[in-house]
Amino acid sequence: MSAITRLLALHVRDRYGIVSDAELRDLGVSVAQRRRLVEDELLVPVFVGVYRLASSPESLEGWCLAVSLADARAVVTGRAAGRLVGLRQMGAAPTIEVRVPHYSNTLGAPPILLRRCNILDPEHVVTRPDGIRLVSPARLAFDLGAVLDDRALESVIEQILDRDWCTMADLHAVGHRMCHPLRPGSKRFARVVQCRPDWLKPADSHAEVLVFDALRRRGVAGLVRQHPIRLPDGITVHPDIAIPDLRWAIEIDHVTWHGGRLDAQRDKQRDRALRRIDWAVERVTDDEVDHDLARVIDELVELYQRRRQTIVA
Repeated sequence: MSAITRLLALHVRDRYGIVSDAELRDLGVSVAQRRRLVEDELLVPVFVGVYRLASSPESLEGWCLAVSLADARAVVTGRAAGRLVGLRQMGAAPTIEVRVPHYSNTLGAPPILLRRCNILDPEHVVTRPDGIRLVSPARLAFDLGAVLDDRALESVIEQILDRDWCTMADLHAVGHRMCHPLRPGSKRFARVVQCRPDWLKPADSHAEVLVFDALRRRGVAGLVRQHPIRLPDGITVHPDIAIPDLRWAIEIDHVTWHGGRLDAQRDKQRDRALRRIDWAVERVTDDEVDHDLARVIDELVELYQRRRQTIVA
């Protein structure tokens, strides 16, 4: 009689094909049956006591669940954790970074990269419904400081804040707890977090972060994000970037989001409403920002200077 029972098939279906010894036992698979499944290459050992059903392809989620089952102290972090929760700027994750205590030796095999650290407070561990353990968003931001540059880390932090996954107070608390001259990423995390005012509203796209940061570096003063503006019809809009004192706003159009006829029509109507109350609106696209940022910033700085001269006059 086959040990691949309906219960086992249903169990691994929503768990990326991953199953542990304890789960096999609970599903009625005996030790002898498990050995036979391994011998017949129907179960592929991943770690000691953790297997993948051969019919299930390898996946990031599968590896992360296998890690979580193999060592109760292991917690996924770094780019792999960022990809699992949908953070931008993660790129490919050829290795899976895992936080473990210094004395842990359970998971030392590719593609696992062990990050040994005894400081991982319980509130910084999040267990997903599928059983994968990740570091909390605030702790993930700190850990990413070791692998991202300043601008990418700033963008990730803005995304985390925009999704209400944590607060600036949470980030400051993690920095106070974790930052150390010898701990990778500490200096970058502290630099990025300390440069960000607590009152600043979060950016909702990486392009917005790039434009805001570049304008600030060029000496453009008074920049704010998502500034509320009440239109004549009573609707309140929030331009991506604005200088309220100059009544000057910048909107960053995402070519995959603003390509439809209805979206374009709505944007034009909103721009006209803003001009009726003496606001000037400049629009750029994320494609321009990605491929020709220097030109975009030069043009925006020129328009900013003209607007300032107009308002002063």
